[in-house]
Amino acid sequence: MEFYQIAVIVLVIVLLGVFVLPVFNRRQFKKLPADQQVLAIMKQANKLIFWKNISNGRTGNLFYVKNKRKILVYPWVLNENGKMVITKTNPFDKWDYPEEKAPLNEDEVKQARAELRRFSEKSAVKIIFNDPFEKCEAQKKP
Repeated sequence: MEFYQIAVIVLVIVLLGVFVLPVFNRRQFKKLPADQQVLAIMKQANKLIFWKNISNGRTGNLFYVKNKRKILVYPWVLNENGKMVITKTNPFDKWDYPEEKAPLNEDEVKQARAELRRFSEKSAVKIIFNDPFEKCEAQKKP
């Protein structure tokens, strides 16, 4: 084989690895059932707090992973202003994974609220969510 033939083969392999395979993997990930998506996201989590947004156009799910073993799923839609509106009525009621769906305790709720606000400030698209605890705090303040 000549040098240009080897260079073309190497170039094709690199292009496949850099462009085509990641696009294919994202498509396949979106087609997975929800429980398999959760397991894959838990494996991807590399920190104590990990966020993963899976978008399907104007709708999607925002995954909040805590300690690689507890997951909250926030389903969202884009409103007319281009903001993500979380459609879950009480986003802090219980964990979506593990399957027991244990309720969040007070400290976990505070941490989840703070992390969601912090993620919203960092992201390009702002997040709007129904915070049932915000009303209680407003009533306690004089």
